[in-house]
Amino acid sequence: MRLVAGSVLACWVVGFIVLATYSLSRSWTDERARTDGVFLAHELLNQESPSSRAQRMRELQQHFSVDLALLSLDEIERRVGRPVRPNEQVPHRVSGREEWYFFVFDDGQGGLAAGPVNPYIPTGFVPIGLIFAIVGLPVMAGLLALRVEREIKNVERASRALASGQLDARVDDRHGPSHELAASFNAMAERVERLIRSRDELVQAVSHELGSPLSRLRFHLELLGDESGAEREKRLGAMTRELDALDELVSELLGYVQSDDLKLDRQVFDPNRALADLAELAGLEALEGRVVEVSVEVPKDALVFADKRTFQRAVENILRNAVRHASGRVLLELTPDDENAVVSVHDDGPGIPEELKDKVMRPFYRLEADRSRKTGGVGLGLAIVGRIVHRHGGRVAIGSSPLGGAKVATFWPKSG
Repeated sequence: MRLVAGSVLACWVVGFIVLATYSLSRSWTDERARTDGVFLAHELLNQESPSSRAQRMRELQQHFSVDLALLSLDEIERRVGRPVRPNEQVPHRVSGREEWYFFVFDDGQGGLAAGPVNPYIPTGFVPIGLIFAIVGLPVMAGLLALRVEREIKNVERASRALASGQLDARVDDRHGPSHELAASFNAMAERVERLIRSRDELVQAVSHELGSPLSRLRFHLELLGDESGAEREKRLGAMTRELDALDELVSELLGYVQSDDLKLDRQVFDPNRALADLAELAGLEALEGRVVEVSVEVPKDALVFADKRTFQRAVENILRNAVRHASGRVLLELTPDDENAVVSVHDDGPGIPEELKDKVMRPFYRLEADRSRKTGGVGLGLAIVGRIVHRHGGRVAIGSSPLGGAKVATFWPKSG
């Protein structure tokens, strides 16, 4: 209500200032008298003889908006409070609401009186503007303030819902006066939701993903004291592998957490060399006993607008994931279109079932329960990719590859 009342009062003050300014300019100056035609009436009557002026003025009166009258010289002097001379023009304000203009004829036989007029009552199109300033503007300001107040209430309700734990609370205001406020709130709410969900995911990961290798390490330690020789070396090797798995898990967890806070230095660069190096390294990381051919198809004139470091990290995660599940071939290609540079990774592995294509983008999700043991990984690779591409304003699409396996396509916008 303070907002509404303040808006209305402010508009009223502006309206009355406009009215006061206008009224001060309404005095009977020569310019206004000339506009009202008083000078013309005086000239026409001045040419008549004193005996015919009354008849001539009755004929002229119907053509003028201001009232005209013939007065004696004594009456004019009485009204203005001083002597007047022949052919003198005397504007005279009686009060704040009454003004006259007197014209003395050349022969000194009386004069013409024009008036009275109220300087505070405008004429013509001006009243419409003043009425709008005094009445229309406050009404419009009140209505606008009421709408803004309702929209602020919506933001307040959404903030309370968010504070109570409803992480999906948003403000639906696409075209209102508080659109920017609503958009800022929604961006903040999305950020808070991602942070809280990331925290919950990390808690689950620590309790589940770290729990299993730690339990196995504790079991190996308990048995280590009763073993010697070859069995002891074998036990130590198993413990080393568990520690390596823990190290990889911690690295993946840190990468997932940091992927939403990395500062992006977006610039245009040629991705050919970087993609070729990533493909070569991915082929060398194939699991022991397997040979995976990684080929690259990138136009020589291809350009990407992205943060080079995070771009390479995203493509590396997809490549490593494809190499783990490919039967023997992986294809990395870049195909530019009008709006995006599309980087796609194909493999000839078992593929991803249609109903699971959305789930594989979730953190810690695996297609098989024992995938971490068979192929490595903790289910964070594609989740990190999704975050990086989203930060660039792009998207990730998962489909079927002509090679027979899965296709993971990332869309990188050509401009920010």
